[in-house]
Amino acid sequence: MNDLIAKLKDGNEAAFKEVMAMYKKPIYNYLSMLLGDRQSAEELTQDTFVKVYFKAHTLKTDHPQACKAWIYSIATNLARSEFRKKRLKKIFSLSELNERQVSYTPHLEGKLLFEQLLALVPEKWRVPLIMKEINNFSFEEISLILNKPIGTVKSLVFRGKTNLKKQYLDPKGAPHV
Repeated sequence: MNDLIAKLKDGNEAAFKEVMAMYKKPIYNYLSMLLGDRQSAEELTQDTFVKVYFKAHTLKTDHPQACKAWIYSIATNLARSEFRKKRLKKIFSLSELNERQVSYTPHLEGKLLFEQLLALVPEKWRVPLIMKEINNFSFEEISLILNKPIGTVKSLVFRGKTNLKKQYLDPKGAPHV
């Protein structure tokens, strides 16, 4: 793996393709969950790997975990730029679905509710929450990616979970149905 990263840093196209094959789907899934929009996630995934290709020479280490953290940092920064551009949180509504989509996806309502509630969690908590609970990153990996102390990352994840719970419960404490 260290050799692969060294080749990537030297501009080797085959190494780039291999790194892209390893990380494209996880980055897409991460961005899709973060943004709640598959088309934007696809575009930002492509943008992420364009940056990886052209900026690989700036990577300071050949360590695989550092490379992974670097790629996720690029994706996270692009997502933050996207958030700044939009400034409006778009919540996916069931009314936008056609009958055929609903009939072939039995757990769609629960998934949509989760995505809606996740979209309401402030970005500073949503990013580490998704990394920890959906992408299964360790606190150390998240700390590396976000360039924050591990204690801060743990706190951000906890606050994100707490906020998500509050979003799920209505003011009277009854769950959404």
